[in-house]
Amino acid sequence: MRSRGNAKRSVSLDGDSGAFLGPEQQYLLRKRQEVERREARLRRTVAGALVALAAAAAGGLFWAFGGV
Repeated sequence: MRSRGNAKRSVSLDGDSGAFLGPEQQYLLRKRQEVERREARLRRTVAGALVALAAAAAGGLFWAFGGV
């Protein structure tokens, strides 16, 4: 029987990847993963801005040429 405080852990490759590393290596792994997440977020932000810019340009052209 499981007690209330013993929550079931979900298995993830990222979470378990540092299980056998020392404290310093775990710290460095977490920092690297944090940097990778930050870079991925920045890429998504830039991609979203480019899509919005392209949509605005297409709308501007549509409006400028009278909506053929």
